[in-house]
Amino acid sequence: MIVVKTKSQLRAETEKQLKSFLRKGGSIEVVKARKAPKQTMTCKNSRGFVVGTSGFANGMPKKSTFSLT
Repeated sequence: MIVVKTKSQLRAETEKQLKSFLRKGGSIEVVKARKAPKQTMTCKNSRGFVVGTSGFANGMPKKSTFSLT
């Protein structure tokens, strides 16, 4: 049997349980969350270190000796 409760019912139920927990001597401690290390996308490339190849194959210099006109 599945019982569906509204948010207000769940909130009231949680509040009652929390009050009884605190009455019995329980304590609530707020702990600051630790941030996960940032992940960066890196790639080891064997064709030189050309950045911004503008459509050419990697390893081709940005300013080549021929033009595409």
